[in-house]
Amino acid sequence: MSELILAPDELIEKWNNLPFSNNFIFTKVMQNEEICRHTLELLLNIKIKKLEYTNSEVYFKDSYDSHGIRFDVYTVDDKHCYDIEMQTTNKSNLLKRARFYSSCIDVDSLKQGKDYSELKENIIIFLCLEDPFNEKLPVYTFKTQCLELPEIGDDETTKVFYNICQLEKHPDKNVRNFFNFIKTDIPTDEFTETLSRYTSMAKQDIDYRRQFMFLSTEFSDKLKEGLEKGKQIGLQEGLKQGIEQGIEQGIEQGIEQGIEQGIEQGLEKGRLESAINAMQKLNISAEVASDTFNVPLDKIQKLLNA
Repeated sequence: MSELILAPDELIEKWNNLPFSNNFIFTKVMQNEEICRHTLELLLNIKIKKLEYTNSEVYFKDSYDSHGIRFDVYTVDDKHCYDIEMQTTNKSNLLKRARFYSSCIDVDSLKQGKDYSELKENIIIFLCLEDPFNEKLPVYTFKTQCLELPEIGDDETTKVFYNICQLEKHPDKNVRNFFNFIKTDIPTDEFTETLSRYTSMAKQDIDYRRQFMFLSTEFSDKLKEGLEKGKQIGLQEGLKQGIEQGIEQGIEQGIEQGIEQGIEQGLEKGRLESAINAMQKLNISAEVASDTFNVPLDKIQKLLNA
């Protein structure tokens, strides 16, 4: 566990080496409206006259006791609502996550007093560094249609999962260049040069660095605290389990097993406390906190909804 506790100079080195695909950096770069617009045009092969607004880490919750969510990048134009998510790990239930994200957008729109007919088309985009469905396609696109009569139309909800590890299969060179930059941080055309420049600018921003340092330091402090608590719990549980299992496994083995289990419990508790604290102070999403602090997302959500 010691590799998760970084010294100040190691934190600075980590910050300086953060790639564009890092969720923290990605959301900061995408706050630039021109970059966000060009990214959408590139991925969806459409033209967008103007984005009405572009926000990162937007929080949606349809009621006080419901499960809320923060989008990485949320923006709208005159006809569409867009959500762009950077997915660095291969997590399950991505399709249902996308379904929930789309429903949150609809509920938020209806809160503004609009009729169903006024709902904009929702487009949910996941940029996946690992194959989300393990079928080796460069893109997976989902739409809701009538199976018997597709010509009737759809509900104007689109979910697109880009599989960056199969970038060479995409027919568009510019998209391949974009995917390659996400994967390697190496620019190969004008747009990826712009992304590289804004990535460097984000890492030079003092406020951004302060947020990142706080997040990482808070994690390290909670991890140390969890380790100490884990040792204490482990000793107590080890003695208890050692006595109970002494006949079958021996007292010494029981103590060792209890210590190991106790340390893990203490570490997870420390990481969970750190994740919740970071979400409250830095307004980051549960998904970002889950990835950063290595805490199961369902445990964060359970504590938030308690």
